[in-house]
Amino acid sequence: FQKFLLPTLTTPSVIIMDNARFHRMGKLELLCEEFGHKLLPLPPYSPEYNPIEKTWVHIKKNLKKVLPSCNTFYEALLSCSCFN
Repeated sequence: FQKFLLPTLTTPSVIIMDNARFHRMGKLELLCEEFGHKLLPLPPYSPEYNPIEKTWVHIKKNLKKVLPSCNTFYEALLSCSCFN
């Protein structure tokens, strides 16, 4: 975040992030302010604002079907109907 994202933003920006627990919002907010940006966290679980969540639901559903018959996770991904 500090090394790759913030230095590329050349004008004051609003950074929208999901509110995952592993994101240290307090520290990230301070970093954003230090670089002249604003951090806007999404509500904790907000699939309507984060379209990738719908994709993960689809992938997980399909993986649950094929995982028991596969030897590795990679094999399960390859045989998963959602990738065909």
